[in-house]
Amino acid sequence: MQQVLEVCRAGGFTVAARRLRISQPTLSKSIARLEEQLNVKLFERHQGAARPTPYGVFVAERAESILQDADALTRDLRNLVRGETGRLRIAVGPATRLKPLPEFMHLLSEHFPKLLVQTVQETGAGVAQVLSQGKVEIAFAYSEYAADYGDLVRKKLFEDPIVFVARPGHPLVGRPKLSPREVLQHPVGLPGLTPGLRAWAGQLTRAEADNFTAVVSHDYDLIIKRAMRTDLMTVGARFLFREQLDKGQLVELDTTLDVVYACWMLTTRTLWKSPMIKIAAKLAKTATNAPPRDDG
Repeated sequence: MQQVLEVCRAGGFTVAARRLRISQPTLSKSIARLEEQLNVKLFERHQGAARPTPYGVFVAERAESILQDADALTRDLRNLVRGETGRLRIAVGPATRLKPLPEFMHLLSEHFPKLLVQTVQETGAGVAQVLSQGKVEIAFAYSEYAADYGDLVRKKLFEDPIVFVARPGHPLVGRPKLSPREVLQHPVGLPGLTPGLRAWAGQLTRAEADNFTAVVSHDYDLIIKRAMRTDLMTVGARFLFREQLDKGQLVELDTTLDVVYACWMLTTRTLWKSPMIKIAAKLAKTATNAPPRDDG
């Protein structure tokens, strides 16, 4: 197929043989054997030139498509092999560090035991940015932060309501449909204000703005412990507080906030062609559906 295609492109056997790095007699004999096997004439030969017959054109057109598919297969296979024995860099934010990263890492180690994995801790807004800059291969990000990067490939993993929580003795516990004005009379701890939270809060007074970012930390464990011991509230996807809510250490507040946390796996269009990245996406989806792992 390569030989037929090259003769068509070159318009003759001599130039085609030179491009294929074989002798002209070898090329001529090879084409002649193919014509004999197919029982058709592929080229009209005249004074050193070779013009494809309709059969030759048909073979050349099919050959080009088949060879492109073969090249793509080889490339994808090499990417897969490199992925299994190479390196995968993953960007995560404050929430995605807790889900789906731990279970995903476990599944990844089972599927690719030789793969070197590096995690990059970022702010929520910085996760998609480092991916777009080529510093990581995949990122787990909150959908609102990914909105500014329209050229990235997105694979939705899960959704969870965003809620305010506080200790059982907090002054707002038990009060119905708390408005932003009521909530922001008290201090809040969080990694940062997302667009959805900003829109819900509306125009803030100086005191409300100070309360909304009373404690800023990208470590949810620190914020949660502070909320359990003081009147500091915190806000985030409900899964972040699952353990404390189940134990009664924190209580979900009844607010007018109606924002959903949507977690996505992000990668670039070029990297999405890699079979290893596609397998990683499937593992990430599986990780979000898996029950919490008891590592103790």
